[in-house]
Amino acid sequence: MDHLMDVEVMEKAADAETALKQVKECIKFKDSKGLKTVILEHKLKDQSVFWEIASELTANLTEENLEQHEYFFETCQRCMNYVIANGNPKELLLAVLEQADSFKDDQKFKCILENVQKILLKLPSKRHHSLDVTLETLSAHIEAIPQAKDHNLDHEERKLLEMDPSVMRATDVVLCYLEFLSPFVEEVSMRNPKVTFSKSTPQVQLLVKYLMKLLCHPLYHLDMTFKPKEQEEKEKSYSRVCAERLIDQLAQLCPNFFALIEDETKKRSMQAKLKESEAREDEENEELEEEEGDDKVKDWKEDKLIPEKSLACLSYLVLAEGLGLDQMPAVYNHKFMLRFHLPFIKSFLEDQHSIVKLKGVLLLEKLMFVILPMSFTHYELDNDFYKDILNLLISTMTHCQNKDIRKSCVPIYSNFFGMFSLQGRHRLYETVFNTCKHSGVVGHTLSLYKEQVDSLLKKGEGPENIFLGKNLIRVFKLVSVIPDGVTTDLLENSDRILSVLNFVRYLVLRDNPSENRTGFWELYPNLDKEFFEPLRQAIILSKGHYNLDLEDVRKGNPLPTENTEFSVNVGGERLGPVSREQQIQVIESALNTFDMMDSILSRTIELADAQKRSAKAN
Repeated sequence: MDHLMDVEVMEKAADAETALKQVKECIKFKDSKGLKTVILEHKLKDQSVFWEIASELTANLTEENLEQHEYFFETCQRCMNYVIANGNPKELLLAVLEQADSFKDDQKFKCILENVQKILLKLPSKRHHSLDVTLETLSAHIEAIPQAKDHNLDHEERKLLEMDPSVMRATDVVLCYLEFLSPFVEEVSMRNPKVTFSKSTPQVQLLVKYLMKLLCHPLYHLDMTFKPKEQEEKEKSYSRVCAERLIDQLAQLCPNFFALIEDETKKRSMQAKLKESEAREDEENEELEEEEGDDKVKDWKEDKLIPEKSLACLSYLVLAEGLGLDQMPAVYNHKFMLRFHLPFIKSFLEDQHSIVKLKGVLLLEKLMFVILPMSFTHYELDNDFYKDILNLLISTMTHCQNKDIRKSCVPIYSNFFGMFSLQGRHRLYETVFNTCKHSGVVGHTLSLYKEQVDSLLKKGEGPENIFLGKNLIRVFKLVSVIPDGVTTDLLENSDRILSVLNFVRYLVLRDNPSENRTGFWELYPNLDKEFFEPLRQAIILSKGHYNLDLEDVRKGNPLPTENTEFSVNVGGERLGPVSREQQIQVIESALNTFDMMDSILSRTIELADAQKRSAKAN
């Protein structure tokens, strides 16, 4: 009897080996008919070879086979469906996932998604471990997708980003991945009446983790903007569709987005403190205390934390793009929300990728413009993030190559000061005047300072106000400088100089010397000697120099200045040399600027002398 059983087992093994060999032969020669015969028509049942067959079939579900051998590709998929329907799901899962490590063929990856979904759904309801292994393997393919390139496109031009191969690939894969996750999300969804939802359920936590990973990459670098009031539904980009579907799935698993962000932020803060504590440990106790420290931070290891970029991207999508707002409690005041999100805004603005930087601008704009003037006291500036944001706004306005982003930052920068009390505003203004070297920014900031002074004078404020008196004099000393005397490059400093002259002219007209409500007239003699006089000489010298250059260019002579070269710089990038006509335009524009300086300077001195004579007469 035992002998007969052994013979039967051997015959089955032989049949299985023969079937496996035939399958491999059919696959090798792309024999669709033979493959169907062996697996489908003969209804292959020996599961001992299903692992290898599943592996072989999955390896051939490639983009190349789809394009060049479409019928063979479809046959492999049909055979794979048969194997999945009749095989052991736990074994098949491992066999299929083995083929998901190439990170190159997206078509193969999408087929794997479809097949793995079917296999997982055959497993019992408690499939946490299998789902964990699956998502870890699959997410590795998504992480290998190259970051979307930065094309620095403005406004309407950004629609062209959808044609970028890296964006097309990312959105295609993400949409398929979200489709794969859909049934597993629905199983534990808050919207599913058949389940008792709990955010501590392992499957819920697992799905939240891997959905958040998508926000870190690739969505972090994709343009997900959409304006419902200005655009039609059909104008949504695939990137936006990805974001909406992801947020919809996340909303089914997370009742409170802010609680998720806050909890993860606290974990990161705790981890940072523990690391600092470990770094300060004494050398003699290093080994012992390191072991204790490892136990303490066990739950907060980097790989267990949601990436900070993911949290920032979620905040952006909810607050700036209005996705999943129902999952964001409306109990927090505007000041708290801005304060809480400053680190995320900072990380966005620090990024050199224009689409990422745009996220920071839009998020800051959304959070800041709902805050009433004078909402923050000067003590709020003890939080260094405010100064960091201010400096990043300046950097973006002056160096960002994207015109739209630069322009968007200007009103944000202007209103940034207004959020603070007068003491806070003055502290910020002085910070800019002390640290910023960009003439345009200093000039614009001085105009804002002038508007503040005008507002205070209309209210009847006197020298004791923080914007007037000694503080006003100190500000003027910071901005009314001619750094290199008569040889100063007036064009490079023109914005600042013109703004100073306009401010002086305003004060001369607004504040009578006999009243001296601003304290400005105490500074005037020094201003006349150390600013007006060298500026007048510098204007004369510059006009003479540029008039000679203009004459030489018109005659076609080489410019007298050695190594003189005309070029245009945009965002730090030098463009090609300009034509002779353009050179003439540049020189004439410079001469017009010098004439304007000269005119305002002369008129200001004339007005000041008249005011002083009038004061003496009275």
